[in-house]
Amino acid sequence: MKRSNDMKAGMLTDVRSVEVYEIPDVRVQSNSETVIRVAYVGLCGTDLEIYHGTSNYLRKGQTSYPRNFGHEWVGTVEVPPADAGDTYLHRGSVVTGSTMIPCLTCNACRSGHRNLCSHVKEVGLYDYAGAAAERIVMPAHMLTVVDESVDAIPRPEHVLVEPLVTVLEGIAAKRPRPSDKILIMGGGTIGSLAALALRQYPVDVEVVDPLLPSYLVDLGISTVSSLSSDNFDAYDMVWECSGSVSATESIQSTLKTGGTAVLVGVPPADTKINVSELALKGQGLIGIRHGVDHYPVAVKFIRKHQMELQALIDQVYVLDDVSVAFLRLEKKRNRPKVVIQIV
Repeated sequence: MKRSNDMKAGMLTDVRSVEVYEIPDVRVQSNSETVIRVAYVGLCGTDLEIYHGTSNYLRKGQTSYPRNFGHEWVGTVEVPPADAGDTYLHRGSVVTGSTMIPCLTCNACRSGHRNLCSHVKEVGLYDYAGAAAERIVMPAHMLTVVDESVDAIPRPEHVLVEPLVTVLEGIAAKRPRPSDKILIMGGGTIGSLAALALRQYPVDVEVVDPLLPSYLVDLGISTVSSLSSDNFDAYDMVWECSGSVSATESIQSTLKTGGTAVLVGVPPADTKINVSELALKGQGLIGIRHGVDHYPVAVKFIRKHQMELQALIDQVYVLDDVSVAFLRLEKKRNRPKVVIQIV
């Protein structure tokens, strides 16, 4: 029986085990915290790795079972912050929040690099409760209003704000130049968002994905199923978004001399890259960490491209069907994003 001070939450309880629990309801600890009623949570590869027991977070002891998951989310403000300075947050405001909760006091934070925080907490991953629950508490300064209209309601595509900020961090780290030829490895959520964002620039974008996602074709994005000799030394920039060993290890053969690889996917630790060849060809590798400072821009992009982004949503499951949602997440899908509806 559900007690009045409990709420429902999705919990990864062991390898390939996910259940709905009754857990204590949230409480604010300071005047700057906000209670949000969660509407939708997106599932991603990181959630799947915890589900499979293969996550780096598990191996490093940063997280353990049971884990209240969920770091891609949207909801409405239920209890605004008591701090009078946070006047942009009102009851009913549609908001999303950063996965990373930086400490704001370490050298990285104080130098303006909050995404490199030394003492970061990550929502739904370690040191911070996840959003796959009826409510979540967030610091007000880590929230972004998704829709400011009077009749605003959360929508499934709003969960794409979180992965999009990482794409925007990649673009900030390596700005495309006019006429650049860019290859994106992987047509999943990150790869699709990268293709949509990069085509706003005067560049040529191509996605390689064995599934040849038809929705990318419908969106006017060039897609190939595999690499061939025609792809060797052909690209000014390669975005690795799949986390695949084979894709990552093929980066150097596809890059032009002087080209740059943007690493968003996270391959296994034993993935091999020829550093000598990298140096001799003047090629660069850039690792991308969460784009904590890009939420406002990501929200504007989502608003402008709402119809296109709806094409990324595969299926929406209710919270009680969370185990079915994870089974769906395991399967090859034409559309990448599996979403859970909380309320």
